[in-house]
Amino acid sequence: MSDTLESTIPPLDDIAEREARADAARMTRYFMMFAAPLLIMFVILIGAFAWKLSHPKIAAPVAAATADKDAEIAQLRQQIASLQNPAPQNPGAAPSATPAAPAATPAPVQTAPAYDGGGSLAALNARMDRLEASQKAMARAAGAAYAARTLQLASHNGDPFLSELAVAEPTIDDPSLAAALRPYAEKGVPSEVTLAVRFPAYAAKANTAAESHNGKTGFFDRIAQGLAGFISVRRTDNIDGQGAQAILARAENRLNLGDLHGAVGYLTALPPAAHDAMKPWLDQAQARLLVDDTTRRISERAMSRLGQSAATDPAAAPEGGLL
Repeated sequence: MSDTLESTIPPLDDIAEREARADAARMTRYFMMFAAPLLIMFVILIGAFAWKLSHPKIAAPVAAATADKDAEIAQLRQQIASLQNPAPQNPGAAPSATPAAPAATPAPVQTAPAYDGGGSLAALNARMDRLEASQKAMARAAGAAYAARTLQLASHNGDPFLSELAVAEPTIDDPSLAAALRPYAEKGVPSEVTLAVRFPAYAAKANTAAESHNGKTGFFDRIAQGLAGFISVRRTDNIDGQGAQAILARAENRLNLGDLHGAVGYLTALPPAAHDAMKPWLDQAQARLLVDDTTRRISERAMSRLGQSAATDPAAAPEGGLL
């Protein structure tokens, strides 16, 4: 039994030899894995070096082309320098006995015009001065337009407008317009709404005065005239007649439509007695018309100056290509 087992187990020397062979084969494979790529790269480098040595004139055309370009650039620079700084001619030199052969005409070169620093700078400064002056004029015109519009709004609501007139007056180019407003600026002028509210009471008094002037002096007429200061009754639907009552009705109708000018125009046809009764209201209405007309003219003139300043702004039309 023991003899059989010993015959099946290989000797120890054979096992060690087989392991050494396996290690050698493994090392050989590793060497081939790393050595082969290095060998290939070495062969490629040797081949490239040999090819370059055998073709030494490949880069010559490129170098020649570069040299030609450098020479052309140097020639162009020399021509530009000669054009900007021409050589002075000697008038006393004797002409040559034999004319020199005509030189070859160089190709035309596009050169930029010489920069005239002094002239361009002066033109730029002049234009900047004009631009600043125009901006200042536009600012003054805008301030005048704003002040005029503020004055117009302040005077329209019936309140005093003395401070608004003081601000706008230095910008008004016509002193007579400011002088016309000055008598009304401290206390103000009743608005159109206020005049419309006050109209019926004054119209009733004017109607009563017209009837009294027409000879109605009876007992009952005198009683009616005495009560007219407290209660007044008149027709407001009679707008087609010619009497004072019809005139007052037409004027009130125009006033209710917002036409103060038309209402005042109708009242000028009243009989003298009725006109005298309406005079306090008419004075207020005419003052309202005068203030509205004057402030509107001031505002329109200021807006016109602002439009002219904007139209003459030099910034809208550059000169000489500057800025």
